[in-house]
Amino acid sequence: MARSRFALVALAFAGVVALPPPGSGDERVPPLVKQLGAPDFHAREAATEKLKEIGEPALPAVVEAAASADPEVRTRAQGLVRAIISGARVSKSTKLEMRPIYARTFEMGSPRDEAGRRPDETRHTVRVTKSYLIGAHEVTQEQYDTVRKRTPSWFCADGGGKDKVRGLNTAKFPVEQVTWFDAVAFCNALSRLDGFDPYYELTDEKRDGGAISSAKVKVLGGRGYRLPTEAEWELACRGGTEEAFWMGRSPPPRGANWRITVIGGYGGADDIFLGRTAAVGTYKPNRIGVHECHGNVAEWCGDWYAADYYEKSPRDDPRGPDAGDHRVVRGGAWTLQHTSCRSAARGFQPPGEAKNTTGFRVARSPY
Repeated sequence: MARSRFALVALAFAGVVALPPPGSGDERVPPLVKQLGAPDFHAREAATEKLKEIGEPALPAVVEAAASADPEVRTRAQGLVRAIISGARVSKSTKLEMRPIYARTFEMGSPRDEAGRRPDETRHTVRVTKSYLIGAHEVTQEQYDTVRKRTPSWFCADGGGKDKVRGLNTAKFPVEQVTWFDAVAFCNALSRLDGFDPYYELTDEKRDGGAISSAKVKVLGGRGYRLPTEAEWELACRGGTEEAFWMGRSPPPRGANWRITVIGGYGGADDIFLGRTAAVGTYKPNRIGVHECHGNVAEWCGDWYAADYYEKSPRDDPRGPDAGDHRVVRGGAWTLQHTSCRSAARGFQPPGEAKNTTGFRVARSPY
């Protein structure tokens, strides 16, 4: 068993699998996992298909099997891990798409010579030990309305910025003017619609108009939808790159919805600025299929913000300070210069504040 566990750790470091919690709640799973190594080919095939059908509840035991000394069991289990996680990419109720991010170690923050760098971006090594899913896009106005029965956005037909989107269908525009508490409540409501237990517990809610301006929030955990941690967000944004932007050190001026000044051939300056949000999927995705991680709307993360957190954060799975006054927002926004939309750029905002520059994307741990 010790040797098997060592192999599993090695696989986790390689980003093939992630360390699971022990055991499985489905009693059908252990004998099926054992059957992956059966002498009969048809028995092995039947077990593989049944485990795929069981899906996420089978993942803890299947991940353990991915470190088996038996090459047949190991190969089948590794394929099952990716197949099950990949099969969980679409919300059953809203068709919200997600992308799998596999466990790995990466350099978080920015080097000292990166243009636009701030003092709170100290570069440090982070290990995300557990694979997860993250939204391929920012949550849209249509998705938010489907789940929460509310359309709070500034850039919609009835919003304060309606003149900026006149004649446009904003259903696929990112939802904005949502507080951190609104984003958490959306995650819980989407979890219920998709048959998961809520990840959070919200009590003592107070509202300002339709927005939740304050609440007591307790993390319950589990497989339900949630906000990504700041580390998970940056890992997904980078998509395996280490430059200032996923597309390189010097991004194309129109590569994202941000404000960028371009110097012309005769020394004149042209300010590229859309002046509003844009529909999700407008801009090219990064290498792993995540769209609009630079600009468009800033995105709420689960962490409290502290300027010195990187100086003392744990190497494994950092989740931010235990308390604070502001929550982390990432990705910059349509109003900001491109240097404030870098992969490492950190923003922060009071959790009860709703702005037309701030939205969110969801994450989920399938086991």
